[in-house]
Amino acid sequence: MYISSHYDFYRSQRKKLPPPPPPAEARDWAALPHDILLDVFLKLGSREVMMGAEFACTAWRRVAMHEPALYRRVCMAEAIAPWRCVDDESDLTERDLVAVDRAAGQCVAFAGGCNGGELLRLVQSASSLKHLDIEYDGDNEYGQELIAALKKLPLLEELHISLLSAMDPSDPQTDLLQHVSKACPRIKKLELRYSPSSDLSFVDPEIERELINGGISVMPELSSLELYECDLTGEGLKDILDNCPLLESLCISGYFDEREMDEELREKCAKVKNLILPDRGDPYDSNEAYYDHFED
Repeated sequence: MYISSHYDFYRSQRKKLPPPPPPAEARDWAALPHDILLDVFLKLGSREVMMGAEFACTAWRRVAMHEPALYRRVCMAEAIAPWRCVDDESDLTERDLVAVDRAAGQCVAFAGGCNGGELLRLVQSASSLKHLDIEYDGDNEYGQELIAALKKLPLLEELHISLLSAMDPSDPQTDLLQHVSKACPRIKKLELRYSPSSDLSFVDPEIERELINGGISVMPELSSLELYECDLTGEGLKDILDNCPLLESLCISGYFDEREMDEELREKCAKVKNLILPDRGDPYDSNEAYYDHFED
């Protein structure tokens, strides 16, 4: 009797429990509103969109292919720092060019590797570039194509070039600093890496470095200049300081003879907030890479 009454009690209580909720309705991710999907893709970036998201479904691919805003900043390589990239492939790929084409003239920033012909093709589709970061592979002939490409970018404000192979520094047609100063009048930040080695403390006596000896045009908006592995003369340093009135940061590595630093040049250098010059009085001496002349 006792057991039966308890059984009846629990049975009556169980009947009072609410029914389980219906199974959740499966979400149709392909039906996301266009503006929400675009916002998500913008957060992913062009690389992730082209290498993954656009293959999910037809609706996502439609957004990926026909929204120029997704490709205002193109960097298909794996990022290792803000807007600085490395990739196993040094040359511009068809994927890079497709991304720039999809921007429909709205691309303002590009990072990747290329040679002269590829860069010319790139700038034809992205003449509004303001930021260009490239690993450049080419000889003197390609160097002239690089300069020709830069002339087609009148809005360029920030330029980073890393040379993967050394050009002949005796050829005036490939004086990058001179040509950049003429081709990019609105440049604000400029970095030129003349060394094909990623180890800037390594000195190869067989490599003839780029000579920085003056002759640049006025760069009225330049605030930051970095030159790696070059031969800097006193005249070259004076020319930089005279033609860059807004220069706040100057970093140069390579070779510089301190005996060319006279009192007038020291006064000019003292006006630069952040100044780093080479401490190599001998091009074969690599004990120290840099020296700040005004550290104290």
